Amino acid sequence: WLTAAEPAQLAGLALHASAVIACRCRAEQKAVLVRLLQRHSPHSRVLAIGDGANDVPMIRAAHVGVGLAGKEGMQAVQNADFAIARLRFLR
Repeated sequence: WLTAAEPAQLAGLALHASAVIACRCRAEQKAVLVRLLQRHSPHSRVLAIGDGANDVPMIRAAHVGVGLAGKEGMQAVQNADFAIARLRFLR
């Protein structure tokens, strides 16, 4: 997924963005992305938002995890620090 030379470039690019969206990734790839951002910016805090079982590793790896209750089950909610019913409720 990431070669040895790419993680630093990806982290550098991601840290200049106000948000990073990971879609169409495997569960472990999402967690790797979270850990990569944490490692390259130790003073930043990473918030991960997910709605299904494939988001659990990412939610658990983040400093703050938010689970969305929904059609995909309750795994994300059960593993999150906070749970909300709809994304629009996050302010």
